[in-house]
Amino acid sequence: MLGKILNTFGTRLISAILNLLIVITISQLLGPEGKGIQGILIATIAYILVFANLMGGGAIVFLTPRFHYAVIIVPAYLWSIITATLFFVILYVFKLLDAQFIMHVCLLSIINALTSINSSILIGKEKISASNLIALIQPFVTIIGLVIFFYVLNELSIFSYIISLYVAFGSSFFMSLYLLKKYAGVFRFGSIVEYYAIIKQMLHYGILNQLAHIFQLLSFRMSFYWLEQVYSEAEVGIYSNGTSLVESIWLISRSICMVQYARISNTNDIKYAQKLTVNLTLAGMVASLFLVLIMVLLPPELFTFVFGQGFADVGRVIQSLAPGVLFFNIALIMGHYFSGIGKYHINTIASFAGLIISILLFAVMIPRFGIFGAGWATSISYTFTSLVVLLFFIKESKLNKSEIIPTGKDIYDLFQALRTHFNIKK
Repeated sequence: MLGKILNTFGTRLISAILNLLIVITISQLLGPEGKGIQGILIATIAYILVFANLMGGGAIVFLTPRFHYAVIIVPAYLWSIITATLFFVILYVFKLLDAQFIMHVCLLSIINALTSINSSILIGKEKISASNLIALIQPFVTIIGLVIFFYVLNELSIFSYIISLYVAFGSSFFMSLYLLKKYAGVFRFGSIVEYYAIIKQMLHYGILNQLAHIFQLLSFRMSFYWLEQVYSEAEVGIYSNGTSLVESIWLISRSICMVQYARISNTNDIKYAQKLTVNLTLAGMVASLFLVLIMVLLPPELFTFVFGQGFADVGRVIQSLAPGVLFFNIALIMGHYFSGIGKYHINTIASFAGLIISILLFAVMIPRFGIFGAGWATSISYTFTSLVVLLFFIKESKLNKSEIIPTGKDIYDLFQALRTHFNIKK
């Protein structure tokens, strides 16, 4: 399991570096306003995907060991297409996005959603390396596309980024199809009875799981739209850069979560799952604390040098978000424990509580303090959500106090496992 976590972390680290290069390239050449438009486009795609995953995502990971993948994939694909179509109408009617971007956002969402479905099936089969490869292709192809458009063809436009996304998302999708055929077997259509049974299961687990993600994403990215309405797209650009940088710290815990979730979904030993979660939470928090401390100490001049003029306040955004980002590691890892045992409603309750806190604080703090108000409001929301998850875990836990609090032996065993893994690699 440790090898899979490290493989996932390595992949996510490379992805994070590539995504940082994308952020730097867009910031330097398109400025705060162009970066703000890019941030809103990505946030809108994320919103569509989270609704598409009402019949996908974690529910597919949970159900893959229990059903043939071909029975899962058909309703999941259809629902993704329906969701993007509904969002096209909503975005157009309510003018939530510039009309010239709506069709592109919806088509890109469909491609990404289908890729995510294939990747979730591979995770459900514990083919973590295959899923990691799919995830790595997107930022790699995107940055190549930007280099060609921006530096070779001199096409300094947000549409150059959009075309790069089409190529990147399409490449990931076709790779996911190849890996799905390789690891999941031959595709076959199921019977009406099979589809009826799986749709019921997918809706049951999907709605419970995705409600948490919907509330969570609203808490995470609502501030983008709020800042755009109260201030400007340039403010969104600065804030989105700070958000992207500090949230990259989560790649440690997200790497842990992917393997943890797949492992817990495939075991019936609750006590083992709980002890595993406690130890992984400790590891995630310690590693994240180290990175947070480095990030908050970076000088403003560095951000101006890296991103260009107008981005000096990125450092202060990071400082406002840092406490909440650190504590949210608890919600990430312990939340995946509840997902792994099918108790999605706990994550939903915690995320909804965090959303309410976000809305109340955004209304007060964004008009008065701008991007820094958005940062502190989001940080408080992250912390509150984490505390709710932690309280549920303590209540749920079958471990005694000595097992809940990691011991020196747990820490020693963790480092021994790391050393053993790297010695084997050598």
